[in-house]
Amino acid sequence: MHPILSSQNNPKFIRLLEASTVAYTRAKRWEVIITYFLIFLAVAYPTTYIYLKNDHVKYTLFGCSFLLTVIIQVFIDKFKGNTSRGAIYKEEFDVELFQLPWKSTLRKPNPTEVEKLASAYTGNVIKDWYSPNLASVLPNPIAVAILQHSNTSWDIVLRKTYRQLLVYFLIIYSLLLMIVFIIKHVDPLTIFLTLFSVLSFYTHFISLIRAHTAVIKKRKVISDHLDEILKNKKEIKVSELRDIQDEIYLTRQESTKVPNFFFRWHQKKMNEEAEKYIDEVNGIYR
Repeated sequence: MHPILSSQNNPKFIRLLEASTVAYTRAKRWEVIITYFLIFLAVAYPTTYIYLKNDHVKYTLFGCSFLLTVIIQVFIDKFKGNTSRGAIYKEEFDVELFQLPWKSTLRKPNPTEVEKLASAYTGNVIKDWYSPNLASVLPNPIAVAILQHSNTSWDIVLRKTYRQLLVYFLIIYSLLLMIVFIIKHVDPLTIFLTLFSVLSFYTHFISLIRAHTAVIKKRKVISDHLDEILKNKKEIKVSELRDIQDEIYLTRQESTKVPNFFFRWHQKKMNEEAEKYIDEVNGIYR
């Protein structure tokens, strides 16, 4: 194991990771609830217009849509706040572990707040956040660059897989809706009203796809830059590592996240890919 990782399981670092996980989970929870509710509306509106033809149910759905829009606008800062907290806790963990200078314009997390959130953590025991297989012979700057690469590439692959799921879901839903229109010989006015009613569903999913795409592009720039350095054994200075860390911190603040259930499904595969990369770079520097 590389010396830079010798302290990663210290209680202080584990509490930062636990607090970060809780903050991100709370931010994700609202996005998942909103997504599920919009999926419900996307099914309920066509059913009401085409099959039930019940005005009372229709008006109730309109009321739910209006209420959801208001709730999102009222609590949007709270959603983003949890994301920001998760990002800053992870930033402190990385910066102290990597022995990088703290960015002067950032305010360090409040220890009391960290402890409060960490106490709410109920998941599996967190240990060896970064792979202990990092070779001890690696120079410290190279070791940090590898771990930064793990942060970016891991997230890129996960987001690409999740984005693909969103795209497929949107396509399948659209095709099924068109099939229902054709089979039931739905009149143009009903088609218009149905599509207008499910517009928020399409807007939400397209926004998610675009947001994930934007994060993937940002992280890929970082990942490719680190890849170029590591695979060609180029020198990297602490100031450059600090700049890269700034970019990672910015992408961590993106409000659009991958849900925990999807993360758990792919965690093993993502870890295996990260280990392969570490083994490859270990071999280059040995």
